[in-house]
Amino acid sequence: MNQVGDRIIETENLVYAYSQDQEGETRALDGINLTITRGEFVVIIGRNGSGKSTLAKHFNALFLPTVGTVRINGMDTQDPRHLWKIRQTVGMVFQNPDNQIVSTTVEEDVAFGPENLGIPPDEIRRRVDLALEWVGMSEYMRHAPHLLSGGQKQRVAIAGVLAMRPECIVLDEPTAMLDPSGRREVLDTVRRLNKEDGITVVLITHFMNEAVLGDRVVVMDAGKIVMDDVPRKVFSQVELIRRLHLDVPDVTRLAYELDSSGVSVPRDVLTVEEFANALCGF
Repeated sequence: MNQVGDRIIETENLVYAYSQDQEGETRALDGINLTITRGEFVVIIGRNGSGKSTLAKHFNALFLPTVGTVRINGMDTQDPRHLWKIRQTVGMVFQNPDNQIVSTTVEEDVAFGPENLGIPPDEIRRRVDLALEWVGMSEYMRHAPHLLSGGQKQRVAIAGVLAMRPECIVLDEPTAMLDPSGRREVLDTVRRLNKEDGITVVLITHFMNEAVLGDRVVVMDAGKIVMDDVPRKVFSQVELIRRLHLDVPDVTRLAYELDSSGVSVPRDVLTVEEFANALCGF
């Protein structure tokens, strides 16, 4: 079991009501209890309107609970004294990188956050260089961001968050607008930051092939958490996933269809390599 000190994000009975009328309130989140520990890679999935993006916005106090509590490193998001520290702890990367790019060169854009934190110029220079190195964009530091590809822009957006030294990065469908090459660039960057640098990652996605990268998959429906387990256990429940109007990774779906047709294949395979080994009897 993880110790209390390992918890970076905690929600207790989190309710978020985005409208209220004579017929009662509409709950975008309805009793969410979730703990994310330091260094984890957690993926949140769910159909449109399930509440996953609303939940993400609670992690750095963009939204505040209607009922319940959200704590970041033990700090209550509803306490205004903690707001600045919470937003330094949890950085957000959104779907459209153009909405996060504010400067005329890559290095100026990455420096924007640290400058607003009042970081000394020498330290900003060091942070910018390191953040661009982390995301593989050092050679583009003097390029104009609007001339970059979608995947490159998103990596610059991630670098801008990294330069603020967050302990956790929340990415809200960061690859939704990218082509397969751009998605691969961004995901490789995110995985490296998590595995090599120990940054806690929360990834919201509607691509099931991305969801298998996580340590855990949290499945949401109608503002509630309906599943929370390792990817292999979540995606092996194909019928349940489909009832939630979601899909499973391509190779898992193929294994399921073959097994249902009488070809003995494990239903919990997640990768092409696992699938090939299963067919070959390894």
